[in-house]
Amino acid sequence: MDTPRAGQASRDGESVDLLFDARHIRQSGIGTYIRTQIPVLEQVLKERGFRLAILADRNAAPDTSEETRVILADPAEARMYSMGEQRVWRRALSATRPQALWVPHYPFPFALTSPRNRDVRYFSTVHDTLHIEDKKLSDQNRAKNAYAWTMLKLSARRAATIFTPSQATARSMAAIAPSSEVLVTPIPVDDVWFSEADPASSPIQRPYILYVGNIKRHKNLPVLLDAFATISDSIPHTLVIAGGDESLRTLDDRINQLVAGLGERVQLTGRLPFDSLRALVAQADLLVMPSLFEGAGLPPLEAMASGTAVLASDIAVLRETCGDGAEYFDPHDSEALAELVKKYCDNEDARASLSHRGELHVKRRQSEIVSTATAEKICSFLSEVPIG
Repeated sequence: MDTPRAGQASRDGESVDLLFDARHIRQSGIGTYIRTQIPVLEQVLKERGFRLAILADRNAAPDTSEETRVILADPAEARMYSMGEQRVWRRALSATRPQALWVPHYPFPFALTSPRNRDVRYFSTVHDTLHIEDKKLSDQNRAKNAYAWTMLKLSARRAATIFTPSQATARSMAAIAPSSEVLVTPIPVDDVWFSEADPASSPIQRPYILYVGNIKRHKNLPVLLDAFATISDSIPHTLVIAGGDESLRTLDDRINQLVAGLGERVQLTGRLPFDSLRALVAQADLLVMPSLFEGAGLPPLEAMASGTAVLASDIAVLRETCGDGAEYFDPHDSEALAELVKKYCDNEDARASLSHRGELHVKRRQSEIVSTATAEKICSFLSEVPIG
């Protein structure tokens, strides 16, 4: 089950101190989180003399140092929340016999209930509690909602510490499991977003307004489409929807109707290579995030790092994430959003000022994040465990 690597064979079958589940490294939000954690884990655990193993799918195995053991998931490509995922964890725990397991999402590994794993320290990251929210936000049926509740409660009961990317998610977890230890560890923006992007890599010609994300209900895309339809005749901008598929497969028929009515004034890019996405963000006049719910919200920060002005919905988590670097609007008021979009599309000086505010905020936020906080917390528990 280990991936073939030079110098690896002699270490097969050895126990490790921490097993980190990195199978979802290709996903957007959780993938960014996983990618930022791996080098920090490698650095901190090596300094402390602890052994690290990474659980990964064969086609998505991350680059790691020679000291890191890579375990290939069996079965491969198991879906999140599936029984296949449960088998992956059971086999990986058996192969590595770790002192601790860190799963960066909240489904609970039932293998931890086995007597042989009862001493394994368990850490979970809860990015958001969307799956237990009202159906108006989550699109979850009753069975999926009940499953999410069960998994969250089991994880909270077993976890030594729950990590969250925002105070907003921490407050939600406190309501679910008030006795659990929750540590807020904000996600930093990848340093590459602060470097200059190649304008030629952008698939869309300027000027345009940009939305980055999927088309799920909580993303609240209709309010942006309504606002754009109101002002589309008075500005030269295209509305670009990036991420997800090139077709709008959504439960909300209004989205399809609004996009069809706007014709070529709306462009859907689908998923893009990273360099193209980065250029697309950097060349946008505005990035608009109209969400009704988020766990943290990285796209506005990535836009700020790229020098792009940001308009964000006035919800607690985006206030927390974006601070004074964004201009805010009521996510239920398309007319107010339309006025705000037109103001910044028409006024280059106002747009530059907002962009500058965003750059200052994201750089300040970046400097305040302790990137090693999560790894250090795990190491504090490992230090209490006798090394066998």
